[in-house]
Amino acid sequence: MKVKRFTVANMQVGLKTISETLGPEAVILSNRRLSDGLEIVAGVEEADYARYVDSLPPQEAPASDIIKADPESTQPLDQETMQQLFSVMSDKNKRAFGQTPSQTAAESRSKPAQNQSPAPAKATRVESLPDRHDEKPNDSDRRSFELLRQEIDGLKVLLKEQTEQLKEPTPSVNMSVQYERLEARLQALGFSGAFIRKLLTHYDREESLDTNWRQLMGRIATALPAPLYEPMSQGGVFALTGPTGAGKTTTIAKLAAHAVKKQGAESVAVVSMDWFQVGGQEILKSVTDILGVDFYPLTEQDSLQKTLQRLSSKSLVLIDTSGSADALKHWNQQTSNGALANRIQSLLVLPATMTPSAVSQFISQLRGPRFHGVVLSKVDESASFGGALEPVLRNRWPLWYITTGQNIPQDIEVADGRQLTRRLVKGLTQESTRLADVG
Repeated sequence: MKVKRFTVANMQVGLKTISETLGPEAVILSNRRLSDGLEIVAGVEEADYARYVDSLPPQEAPASDIIKADPESTQPLDQETMQQLFSVMSDKNKRAFGQTPSQTAAESRSKPAQNQSPAPAKATRVESLPDRHDEKPNDSDRRSFELLRQEIDGLKVLLKEQTEQLKEPTPSVNMSVQYERLEARLQALGFSGAFIRKLLTHYDREESLDTNWRQLMGRIATALPAPLYEPMSQGGVFALTGPTGAGKTTTIAKLAAHAVKKQGAESVAVVSMDWFQVGGQEILKSVTDILGVDFYPLTEQDSLQKTLQRLSSKSLVLIDTSGSADALKHWNQQTSNGALANRIQSLLVLPATMTPSAVSQFISQLRGPRFHGVVLSKVDESASFGGALEPVLRNRWPLWYITTGQNIPQDIEVADGRQLTRRLVKGLTQESTRLADVG
């Protein structure tokens, strides 16, 4: 990894400078306030930086005195430096990912004016940190580096979102009160500031508040790519992935129960790769015993590919996974086989309580093909689940199912964009609607 220190007037200038100097894959490792601005330490993987340099036209390539592209000039970080960076990043990430990009930008705008005004004709300083000597990695080094890489993946997402937000036009200060009311309602639904501005690009100042609101909700409903028929009616192999606590195991139990009703128990099989969580496989074992469905609890030594070969006669195979970092790494290794990855249809289970940044951070840990569908879970536990819907809308992921409780098999239904939008709007409390309508 190449690490650089930047001294800039403010965070907005810093993000732009880092992106232009190190490329879009760069991440912020630490920052501290100086009397004349900010000092930011950022880093980028050598491979990512090389791709960034190759993608630039010759006249736009960074100066050679900023970063050397020679791979031999870069040495890996030693154990002590990795531990220090990981410690700093862990603390900062907890604060950073607890906020949406819009909140971060809002806080930046709320800083005193003297913190925002760069000194006239003052150049941004970029300094190289000294390279480290090669050290033979041991198990502790590799584990620390893996943890550091996970933190970096998460920070990449945050930096990209903040950079994209800086590129988006800021609403006019003369925007109407009606626009502000619509903005307040969308905020109450859980959408981020950057996404709200995208939603309001079709705002018509000549129309009434109610007309604009109905048109806005109609566009959201239409943009939710819901299926026209039962997604699993044709069978196949489906793996449910998602963060810990998303409701993957309960969702599989519901899907298996519905499949047994329609196809019979002999045509359904359930595979569990959730050996990381204590008791995770026992729950599915109990459910499959009741349903009469074949159950295969795998261990870390078992091969998923060989297991699926034995289940080739089954019409429907449901795979339960764990959301822990170690489990995701193992899942990436198991599905690195192209033939296996093509056979498995991946479903992302998103809890309705999840924020857009948390979704992006989780997705950054996964490798492989895009999701075939999304299950929006625990809709009954969140009155305002716009934050969980936002990445679905932004990435155009097909929304297959929603779950509305713990009852098996009742509390699951095929997603319907219009019904889901109506449910979302119902989450607006009378108080939040009243505040949004105050002129």
